[in-house]
Amino acid sequence: MRYRSVYLPAVLALLLLGLAAAGVLLVRYEPRWYAQADRPPGPERQQDSEMFYNTFCALLTDVSSEPRWGATFTDEQINAYLEEGFVQSGLSARVLPENISRPRVRIEADRIRLAFRYGRGAWSTVVSIDLRAWLAPREPNVMCLELEAFHVGALPLAVQSILERISEAGRQNGIDVGWYRNPETGRPVAVLHFQADQPKPTLELSALHLGQGVLTIQGKSNDFGPPARVLPTPPAPPPAATPETGPGPRPN
Repeated sequence: MRYRSVYLPAVLALLLLGLAAAGVLLVRYEPRWYAQADRPPGPERQQDSEMFYNTFCALLTDVSSEPRWGATFTDEQINAYLEEGFVQSGLSARVLPENISRPRVRIEADRIRLAFRYGRGAWSTVVSIDLRAWLAPREPNVMCLELEAFHVGALPLAVQSILERISEAGRQNGIDVGWYRNPETGRPVAVLHFQADQPKPTLELSALHLGQGVLTIQGKSNDFGPPARVLPTPPAPPPAATPETGPGPRPN
């Protein structure tokens, strides 16, 4: 009994240390895809960053000036911009909340994976979010995002906090956000209704395609009426008759 009473505190201490070490490893866990999303600096990363920026700016121009618009992005272009233009322009410092850095994206079939580093130095960890995305089939301008997973490191967490943040971000940008639970999967689904406060939306999303590494979005603008009818140009009148030349030949 004496030996048992002597060794029991040591065993408990070792057990607690082991659990603490396991917890640290789980929190410090970094998803493989997140590490692979980093691009080495160089001309190719710079070119992909510029390609994303130019395509995005062209999309914004088309939305305001064309009846139909669309664009295709790759996750390599998005991540290159997040490492290059997003940082160099100072936009990351103005947009990202405190303690959040290095956002990355991975696009899969019908799925978007988002991740970012939270915290600084040795105490930082990677937060990752997996979302399924699709357009509502019978409601215009409605996008559905099903929250599949929310992890800090390798630890799955309750989704309530991320749901509240998504709702707040939507309200700040004029997007009505509702929630329901998918009866087939039991997961929460965010329903994003764009321009819900307008009786006649000026924009309408018509297609959203998520393939392996590729995102395509298409839509139309409702501010453009039917094209103006082009009337045929009337024939030029014959030259007026003069005493010198006479009326000229009769037209056939």
